[in-house]
Amino acid sequence: MNRTPSEDVILAVSGMTKSFGALRAVDDVSFAVRAGEILGVAGPNGSGKSTLFNAITRIPFGPDAGTVLLAGEQVQDLPPHALAARGLARTFQRETVFQTLSAVDNVIVAVEQTNRGKSMRGNVLLAEQALDIVGFPATLHNWKASALPVFLRKLVMIAGAMALDPKVLLLDEPASSLTPDEIDRLRALILHLREMGLAIVLIEHVLELLTHVSDRLMVLDQGRVIALGDPVEVVRNPQVIEAYLGVAA
Repeated sequence: MNRTPSEDVILAVSGMTKSFGALRAVDDVSFAVRAGEILGVAGPNGSGKSTLFNAITRIPFGPDAGTVLLAGEQVQDLPPHALAARGLARTFQRETVFQTLSAVDNVIVAVEQTNRGKSMRGNVLLAEQALDIVGFPATLHNWKASALPVFLRKLVMIAGAMALDPKVLLLDEPASSLTPDEIDRLRALILHLREMGLAIVLIEHVLELLTHVSDRLMVLDQGRVIALGDPVEVVRNPQVIEAYLGVAA
């Protein structure tokens, strides 16, 4: 694979494009994120945010065009499991947990994909550590996922991603369906993960959360980047206001 110099950029996406028939869902999107940085991604419904994550991670499809550099290494042609092994992890809009498994067993499934635990006991320890990182209650490790409230299922999903020992974490609308108190807890978690040195790309519709935690904010509309920069300046951008409200500023 080709390597390019990249200072402290851990993930660089260039010219990412994905079409479905005549619809260009993601149109020549480029961005970069550094270790310990949070890049927020906003945009109205249908703007291509989740499709961008799908194309980057090849779940469930890859891009039509574009390159992805992870730690300077071209990875856009790798299958999803190989991307995860190299340090690119993601979550989804819905809580993608195994409902009949316990919280810790859900995370063990992720640990087993890495060969990091080397034994069943090691897998359990790593799964418990991942749950501790995200603040999941130790007393509920053995509860079935189906018995957990939405917020705790989301924590299990994030713990599963953390169990992969990622360099980059892609979070897709983690605040959806949460209460204000739960969003505050999620905000603290995201900032904690950044302090651990992770690069985070965060898709979110809760703009207060997004602008609070993001170092930079990227806004998509109809598959294209219409603004990228300081969150406060971006949300005042007339193009961004028009995209969200449907009227000129």
